[in-house]
Amino acid sequence: MESSDQTSFESDPTPDSFLSRRRKAARAAAAERNRSRLERDIARGYSINVKQVVLAFAVEFVIIGLILTSQFVYASQLPNVTRFLVVQTLLFPIALAMVELARVPLAIAVRIQKSWNIQFAALLGVACAVVVTSASLYQIGNFTFNPRLEAVHEKREQLDSLQGHKTEFLAQKKDAQDKVEQRAKEFNILSDRYKSLVSQLNAQQNLSCSTISTPDANGAPGPTKQVCKENPGLKPLRTEIDATKAKLTDSETLNKQAQVDLEKFNPRSIDEEVNKADKEYRDAIFQSPLHSYTAMLFNKDPKDVSEGEVKTLEWYLILIPSIAAALSSTLIAMTAVHRLRPPKPQTPTAISDDAVTYLFGPLVEAIKKEASDAVERAAVARETNQKSSEKTA
Repeated sequence: MESSDQTSFESDPTPDSFLSRRRKAARAAAAERNRSRLERDIARGYSINVKQVVLAFAVEFVIIGLILTSQFVYASQLPNVTRFLVVQTLLFPIALAMVELARVPLAIAVRIQKSWNIQFAALLGVACAVVVTSASLYQIGNFTFNPRLEAVHEKREQLDSLQGHKTEFLAQKKDAQDKVEQRAKEFNILSDRYKSLVSQLNAQQNLSCSTISTPDANGAPGPTKQVCKENPGLKPLRTEIDATKAKLTDSETLNKQAQVDLEKFNPRSIDEEVNKADKEYRDAIFQSPLHSYTAMLFNKDPKDVSEGEVKTLEWYLILIPSIAAALSSTLIAMTAVHRLRPPKPQTPTAISDDAVTYLFGPLVEAIKKEASDAVERAAVARETNQKSSEKTA
């Protein structure tokens, strides 16, 4: 009964022992796969790190996704956009994406191919793919920095427009000021002329009197009498005074109108608009990373940097990272291949007969002597046993 229970216990193992056997089987299978993979890698002369290759393809897919997304967003912002126009815009980027996707296999081929001309062709393909990816990433960089640059450019145009308007405003104000001064000068001249004419009029006598005699019938001088007439010089003087007074009145009216026009040119509103535009322009500059980098590079105020300096820095700042990003997946794929050298066959060491006799001769003699002694002892023991059995019988 006890042996039956023991047999039943052994035939129905516990879960722990079952899991242990599964782990051992899994480890054995993994070891066998590793051994087979190692033999395969040694036979072909290289091994490939699969994780690095997967990472390289992941980088490629991310770059391709970013490029296609940026092109889609750009196409969606076109005027009068349609689905056909979006598809038409994406055709060329998709073709370039296929070229970029071929960069990883080409990079691996550079390491695994043994023929130098095939390696050169694969390396040329890698260079072409790097150029394509760099150009595509350069466009993404432009799409990244352009909104800030466009905001700065827009604020700059507004500020320039207001400054030009202010210049015109100041020029019109100066013309109005000159006009006021001219009207005042003309008014003063007419006023002085009017005063001079009035003074001349006051200095003149109103009547011009003279004594005349009237002859009698015989022609003899008769009695004298005084005759007074209006001063003939007063009439043209009064006429000139009236004309001057009318001109003075018109000049006074024009002078007041010129002063009213001058008061309309109040620079306060235009100054407030210019200051507001200048503040918005500075805020746009401070929010633009390219202007900050350019100011640090050229040791200037961000407002003083030129558009040429900003574009130069933008070219380097986008081009170099684009090339580096294009090379990243290439280098990951190329470093995933490890060269393996097949093990050198070990040649057996040859030992001369004299050396063998010198080294193993005493041992062989001792073994032979021990074997002959053992045979003799066995023969003696056999004879003794035979004799003992005969006596017993």
